[in-house]
Amino acid sequence: MSNLDLDKKHLSHAYIEPRKSKFYGAKEVVDAKGIRIKLSNGEELIDGLSGLWNVNVGHGRKEIAKAANKQMEKLPYYPSAFEYTTEPPIKLAEKLTSLLPRKSKIEKFIFGLTGSDANETAFRLARMFHTIRGDNKRKKIISRKYSYHGFTKSAVSATTLPLYHLWEKPDPNLYFEVPLYDADALEDLILKEGPDTFSVIILEPVMANGGVHISPKNYFKKVREICDKYGILMIFDEIITAFGRTGKWFCMEHYGVYPEFISLSKGITSGYLPLSATGISKKVWKEIENKTPPGLFFGGALTSSNHATSCSAALANIDIIEKEKLVDNSKIQGKYLLDQLKAKFKNNPKVKEIRGLGLMAGINWKNNREAPENFMGRKKLLANKRYADQYSLDFVNECLKRGLIVRPVGPNTVIAPPLCSTKKEIDEIVAILEESSKVA
Repeated sequence: MSNLDLDKKHLSHAYIEPRKSKFYGAKEVVDAKGIRIKLSNGEELIDGLSGLWNVNVGHGRKEIAKAANKQMEKLPYYPSAFEYTTEPPIKLAEKLTSLLPRKSKIEKFIFGLTGSDANETAFRLARMFHTIRGDNKRKKIISRKYSYHGFTKSAVSATTLPLYHLWEKPDPNLYFEVPLYDADALEDLILKEGPDTFSVIILEPVMANGGVHISPKNYFKKVREICDKYGILMIFDEIITAFGRTGKWFCMEHYGVYPEFISLSKGITSGYLPLSATGISKKVWKEIENKTPPGLFFGGALTSSNHATSCSAALANIDIIEKEKLVDNSKIQGKYLLDQLKAKFKNNPKVKEIRGLGLMAGINWKNNREAPENFMGRKKLLANKRYADQYSLDFVNECLKRGLIVRPVGPNTVIAPPLCSTKKEIDEIVAILEESSKVA
């Protein structure tokens, strides 16, 4: 049997309908370099979404492979849940502390495997913080409309995209949704439910999976003031936005607002190995360190927490970002991408809005077609809200025909190429987008 036949027989694809999976034709990726991937049939495609927003340094970076191999030959893994430790997570925690803004006062880290567990860890630590201070009622979690925070229990419950609540709804007594940019609505909710019942609010600085929504400059400052007023902690979910994606190392730098927790993953290794990080502020850790009763502990370790090989890959990845000035390149090429999109689509009657920050952009289309029930095996009508509108789907298909991978989200198309993208490659991406819009 071919690999693709074996794929149909043995592998599950998360967003393909199970009843259609045996008919669905997957595309086997066999090689990749820079911003391009190569399929088993010889076709090359531009990776316009950096894998899943994570391949920041581009594909095929041997430096990361060498660093991981060197660590694996020496000491691939040893658990650090108890009294043992290894060098790579120590060095990585030190490096992240140096990269984060000093004002964040984040200098303690727990390393996991994926963004979902980074958010789970932050949720648990927030509740622990309140409990040891005697605020036992502070269990509720707030998140914003269009947010995505992961696929594990609490992370998916805090996610507000209906696609992720098909089979199990969040507990309405614990998880609360607020409008995208409305700080007054946030305060109204807190007062209605009781300020002493809320533990934490989780925020994506840029709503990536929701369609690349950029928050107004003063929004997070207002949220910070509200949280301080009512004793609620803040998590910045920078799983997508960190490590240069928005033109700064961390998106919080755009806003000058600093949370108690930061969740990191994706760009931390550029997807070369699984890794996540939960960064914890001095304010929180000092309380946990000093007030946790004797004999008790956090107990939030995974078997592969603080994984030596993954942390080595992260250090090599960060070294590439620094040496090649990819954060600056993201800012420069991101502005160029946004300017070109606005210029090329200025008079396009199908376009409602174009948004972007750094090397992440979203084209918001006007709703002018009804979506079918299925597209490429994906169910579209979810709780009366579409996974993607028909025009967005048609547009993405036309882009794929021309060699570009981008993603449909509702009435949006999202674009986020690797941070190593050149001006010439941005021109190539924009040309395909423009051409595709003429025939979709």
